[in-house]
Amino acid sequence: MDQTETNSDSPEEFTFDRKKMIANLMELMPKMKDLREKTKEIIPTIRKPELQVIAPDSNTIQSDLEKICSVPHRRIGTEEAHEIENFLEKTCKELGLDNVEKETFEVINWVATDWKLTIEANDETIEMPCFYTLNTEFTDKKGITAPLIYVRAGSKKDFRKIDVNGKIVVADIEFPTFPVGKVIKMAEPYYVADPQNSFDESTEVILTFVLTNFLPQALGGKPREDSVYWRAVRGGALGLILILRDAPTNINSHWGPYDGSFKPVPALYVGKYDGMKVRELAQTKNSQGTLILNGYKEISKANNIWGILPGQSEEMIMVSSHTDSAFQGASEDGIGVSMVLAQLRAWSKIPKKDRPKSLLFVLTTGHLYGGIGAEQFARKYKGSLLKKVLVDVNLEHLCAKDVEEDLDTHNYRFTNNLALGAVFLTHDETLVAHTIKAIKEHNIERMILIPENFFNTPPIGEAGHFTTHSDLKVIHWIRNPYYLLTAEDTLDKIAMDKLHPTAQCVTDLINSLMQLPAKR
Repeated sequence: MDQTETNSDSPEEFTFDRKKMIANLMELMPKMKDLREKTKEIIPTIRKPELQVIAPDSNTIQSDLEKICSVPHRRIGTEEAHEIENFLEKTCKELGLDNVEKETFEVINWVATDWKLTIEANDETIEMPCFYTLNTEFTDKKGITAPLIYVRAGSKKDFRKIDVNGKIVVADIEFPTFPVGKVIKMAEPYYVADPQNSFDESTEVILTFVLTNFLPQALGGKPREDSVYWRAVRGGALGLILILRDAPTNINSHWGPYDGSFKPVPALYVGKYDGMKVRELAQTKNSQGTLILNGYKEISKANNIWGILPGQSEEMIMVSSHTDSAFQGASEDGIGVSMVLAQLRAWSKIPKKDRPKSLLFVLTTGHLYGGIGAEQFARKYKGSLLKKVLVDVNLEHLCAKDVEEDLDTHNYRFTNNLALGAVFLTHDETLVAHTIKAIKEHNIERMILIPENFFNTPPIGEAGHFTTHSDLKVIHWIRNPYYLLTAEDTLDKIAMDKLHPTAQCVTDLINSLMQLPAKR
């Protein structure tokens, strides 16, 4: 895809709009209630499959996960990403996928090599810990030196009486807090899996993947009018310092917004607590900052990998995830890819004659590049291959551990839970019933089953791109650990003891779906 091309029907990434979500829920609630009643009738009629399919043990899944996470990142178009793409292609062939396809497309590889932030105020110079903001413009080696100006969260009102021309803008980045407990009490989901009673009406989560005032734009689309970044650019700012004000720790690495769109002035992130000092200095008379962001851009290649495990019918169940990651990416999405491989390992041991339906395994790249890989795949095959797909079982962030902020150290500490998650489902009573049954039987923890458009958007994650550009039904599993998109997303964040039980639940769900009648 030409990166300068405007692609008006590409969806924006997830946007949390509280008012629109509540209005949408008011419309969904009667439909959800009706579907819940139907599932109660369907679940007792679901036959136990005659064929037993065993998912790989935890050690096998962990071995795949460790290989996928053996490189420091899997950023699209990089040698590190290509190394893992080659491993996945080879593994898929070894496990018996028919005609494994490695489909290549062009991207721009944006690489930061050096970054630094210093602030001069009150006759002293202070260097502040920072991290680069993805896909913003590079400076020369000396960087940009200019007066600092603080614009709070950078609303239209905040900019109204402030002249940012020729200055470095300092702004607070907002993450929304989602009142999980209150919302699920108001709009009863299809099912709540919480056997440990680990959350209640007071439970809230920070959506750390949503930058409320620095939202992504559609891939190839126009700049967003409601963004603090673009307001600063339009005002003539030379650069931005973005404080991750609502993050649950002092971490400053953040891979967002991950829309694949390139931006005209440089920007750096600073952590919440370091940001308190930056905010104070920016409001000091005659303060100025020096922002350095060195790097380069180059044309590169990226690869989607897919193949079919044939069964007795050409009708298929699709199993998918994305391969790219910003950092080590244990949860985003090394674990998702490992779970896809777990299904391939399980089902490849079953003879073709015992597989009622075929299985389509799809590993796309570019989730963190505006979903370009999934969009490419969906556009190419929506009128052919995907017409045969009964449902897409998309797997992301499974087995990710829950964390909270240690208020003494301002670092993450583990709770005793898995990260809270959701299964986004197409409004189809049969698919919902089969999913509820599998999750109940396997005692899956901290998962809420909701309609795919629960947030008045496409499903969060890779499945959203598939549903937008094709007519796929989805069962989309995803969790929300706070360390997504940060350098903290490491292997220690995965609950290795949950690998086999989770994989077996997915295996049994697919086995159950194998019994469904053919599409009409």
